[in-house]
Amino acid sequence: MSDAIERIRWHYEPPEGNTSPVAKVKQILDSLPAASLNGAQLAGLDQFHVRGLAATVELAELAGIQPGMKIMDAGSGLGGSSRYLASRCGCSVVGVDLASSFVAVAKLLAQRTNLDHLVSYQVGDLTALSLADEQFDIVWTQHVVMNIPDRRQVYRELRRVLKPGGKLAFYDVIAADGEPEPYFPVPWAESSESSFLLTKANTIKALDSAGFFLSTWHDVTDEALAWFEQQRTGAQAPLTSPGLSLATVMGPRFAPMAANFARNVRDGRVRLAMAVAEAIR
Repeated sequence: MSDAIERIRWHYEPPEGNTSPVAKVKQILDSLPAASLNGAQLAGLDQFHVRGLAATVELAELAGIQPGMKIMDAGSGLGGSSRYLASRCGCSVVGVDLASSFVAVAKLLAQRTNLDHLVSYQVGDLTALSLADEQFDIVWTQHVVMNIPDRRQVYRELRRVLKPGGKLAFYDVIAADGEPEPYFPVPWAESSESSFLLTKANTIKALDSAGFFLSTWHDVTDEALAWFEQQRTGAQAPLTSPGLSLATVMGPRFAPMAANFARNVRDGRVRLAMAVAEAIR
């Protein structure tokens, strides 16, 4: 295992205490009513990206997700996006994530939401996938690739598993022009050793080198700013069930990480973009 991968894994799975993330989540779920949970109730926990469930809905519309599509969720985290694509869009989804504890939580939540017949999860490295060529209609990723130093390699792997003419739909944090240093820690990295942001121009170059054509690019930084302000002022009431938040799996360190993320966006040190790239035939 490379040092870079080990640093990323440690960031999401630090050796804190004796209670695993899956045990914490299970304990909370067991305290809730027996009825099946839905995506809105879980959104504060399992939508690990700015603007949460609303951003997932927006990206699905941008990508033109259709019923019956086969999708790979690259960096699937706790599985919120994959379960949305299964339940609302009628897709079958394979999630791949580096953090084994996140995969375990995703499997648990799939069972509790009765979606495990449509979604599956596995531990894996996005730069060296153990998946066959040309099997997915869509590769989907949200707030993941900024952890990966070799962006061209990860895009090549995602292109490899896409069917000819398939699409890569992504929602990413990108470097602002001039590449100012972000404030750390942030939700994806403790320091610059694990943060690899690209500008829009360099993202396009990496996509092009991997066999993609960028068809749609939406800068959504203003929407992120508005969302952070709503979170700060409490203007948007959370839909999630009590006790279920990203702090459940990330611990108390998540609060300063989220605060720094908001500060980076406000100060113009990072931007956010939603985009779709098409696999060139």
